[in-house]
Amino acid sequence: MKSKAIKILMVFIFLFTISMNAQESIITKEGLPKSAQQFISANFTTYTIDYVKMDKEILSTDYKVKFTDGAEIEFDSEGIWQEVSGKKEAIPTAFIQKSILTYVSEKFPHAHIVKIEKGRFGKQEVKLSNGLELEFNSKGEFKRIDD
Repeated sequence: MKSKAIKILMVFIFLFTISMNAQESIITKEGLPKSAQQFISANFTTYTIDYVKMDKEILSTDYKVKFTDGAEIEFDSEGIWQEVSGKKEAIPTAFIQKSILTYVSEKFPHAHIVKIEKGRFGKQEVKLSNGLELEFNSKGEFKRIDD
């Protein structure tokens, strides 16, 4: 019984230590990895950055860029986008795979993309202005409508 209590206590201490080491801080655009800076410069030229937040944890660092109109981009530690959200407004689409753009424009000509998120194994989830959420594989091939 004592060994079980000690294990539980050790897990609690480990989790507490990890949470204490996580640090969020506000940085400038220049504090982002170069690839993230280039992504913003190429795709969000007309947007004004409100703030850039760095979330540093033990094993990873993530970045979140928030624009004054509410749009957001999340980057991984290498500066590769993981999620782009327009908060119900259309987002720029030049960085989205052409096959995804073609599918959306053919099947939903009156809708626009308001969010795109990378998932596991290259899966991409696209949210449209009409409320539908579409899933695509790493090659940009349509897989299903997500409920």
